[in-house]
Amino acid sequence: MKTIIALLLLGIASPVFAHPALGPETFYTGFLHPLTGADHLLMLSGAGVLAALGRSPRLYMGCVLAAMVVGALFGRISGPFQGMESVILVSMFVVGAIIIIARGSAARWAIPVLALAHGWAHGVEGNNDGFLSFGVGFVISSSLILLVGFVLGSLLRRHPLVRKLCGVGWIAAAMAVVSG
Repeated sequence: MKTIIALLLLGIASPVFAHPALGPETFYTGFLHPLTGADHLLMLSGAGVLAALGRSPRLYMGCVLAAMVVGALFGRISGPFQGMESVILVSMFVVGAIIIIARGSAARWAIPVLALAHGWAHGVEGNNDGFLSFGVGFVISSSLILLVGFVLGSLLRRHPLVRKLCGVGWIAAAMAVVSG
């Protein structure tokens, strides 16, 4: 798996750019953003699945959301970091790999760490007008995606083979995003 991810990263010369332009930063555009960005859909729904597969699902989902908010604040204050887009890209693959690995795996705690980069990018890219209202919409929509993933993960708990196939599906979807 590490080799596949390394090869994919070597082949990528540009940032992820998985989001369509939605216009000025408002609550509405913040709410729509996670729903229209494949990177957010994959990472957040996968995080919801992982929450259902492990212990303390509310704490886990709260950590994912908190990491995105903290990342946005740090991105706002300090600007981009080297490899920010690559971390976002990797998160889409990692969530699928962890879904495959095992139910309740401690590796799932890598996702809140990777979620920092998702928020960080928005802190960097956001403008002063509407940043807060965009953020509120973004967090609400992200919470809903996490919940949908949680419901799916709850169904997958008793079906390890189907769970692994879903993890492969997450990786395949990430490859589709990367290939455009």
